[in-house]
Amino acid sequence: MTKEPKGTTSELIKQPVVDRGVSLDDASNDFKFAAAVAEYGMILRDSEYKGDASFNQVLKLANESKGLDLEGYRSEFINMVESSQKLMEKK
Repeated sequence: MTKEPKGTTSELIKQPVVDRGVSLDDASNDFKFAAAVAEYGMILRDSEYKGDASFNQVLKLANESKGLDLEGYRSEFINMVESSQKLMEKK
C-alpha cells in the first residue's frame, strides 16, 4: 500500500514475484544480508514459516554478506544476533 505523505487514502500496489532460478550463493551481498535479517525476524517471532532457521544460519549468512559495511550497521546487526543467541541459550 502506498499513500502520499499528506494524503488520507492509500492505494494497493501489486507486484508479482518471479522465481528467476538464482541460487542464494549467486545472489548479491545486499540480497543475502536482507535474507539474514528476514530469517532473524522469523526466529524472533517464532514464525510458522521459519522452517529450519537458526541463529547460526543467520550469523553465517550475515557474516558472509557483510561486505565493506562503511556505516557499521551490518556489524551492529551481527552483534545483536549474537546477543540474542546467547540470551536464548540461557532460557
